[in-house]
Amino acid sequence: MSGFHFTDRGNATNEDFAYTGALPDGGVYGIVIDDATGLMPLPMVSADHATNAQWFSHKVGCAVCGALKAGVAPEQALVGAVGAARVELESALGCSLESLDSAAVPSATLALVAVGEKDVRLWGLGDSPTVALLRSGELLVSTDEVLESLDGRVVDLMIERSAGRELSVAERRALVRDEVLANRRLRNTDGGYWCLDPSGVGLAHARRATLPRADVVAVAGMSDGLFRAFGQYGMADLTAWLPDATFFSALGLCDRMRVLEAADAQLTRFPRMKVGDDASMFWLGA
Repeated sequence: MSGFHFTDRGNATNEDFAYTGALPDGGVYGIVIDDATGLMPLPMVSADHATNAQWFSHKVGCAVCGALKAGVAPEQALVGAVGAARVELESALGCSLESLDSAAVPSATLALVAVGEKDVRLWGLGDSPTVALLRSGELLVSTDEVLESLDGRVVDLMIERSAGRELSVAERRALVRDEVLANRRLRNTDGGYWCLDPSGVGLAHARRATLPRADVVAVAGMSDGLFRAFGQYGMADLTAWLPDATFFSALGLCDRMRVLEAADAQLTRFPRMKVGDDASMFWLGA
């Protein structure tokens, strides 16, 4: 299999991480990490990044890629990368992770796929879907339905509270800040949702799947900011688009998506929490 990765900034700072690379055994891998900015104040962990969310996604993403290139198994690569991020955070802030408000600490979704000689292995956390198209024509989509449901209820509440009022996007979001914060405090808890953060607690709860390589036409991972082109926006049929995807077809799709989002800047045609989001993906195929 060959592959490509793609990322496009949707806000002031692109906080996503996306990459594809070769494995020592001749296989390939792809990874997307879509970070979420902390909702409470927190000092900057690294002066090399624009936000703590960007620091976390790139710190973990680069460490995972380095470990995979060195032949470390994906599970161990993730554990080591998150552990290193925790050490850097605690060293930079001079306190333990447990002493921080969990809502201030950046968290992220994860889509990771490793393709070997016989198997395609997938890992997922949060609402960055992994998708696999099989030779049978079946499309497998893995995402976090709990997190999507929580976000969906917040969007519905924002629409209800802003109905009939001329408000900016920032003012609309402010109407549901308490609900967004309450949802964030559910992360990595029983009854909540599981994600990637410096504690590493969510890793044991990652969605996992293994598929025979011979059965797979193409596999991809996406941030929700790009997946909505196929879902909420209905701009392309994923089953038809996925087999022949290229960097340039992803770029073209994203460009068309940005035009659609700009035309709906008041969030009325497609209700959502922001005009546009960082859009990232990797693709691996024959």
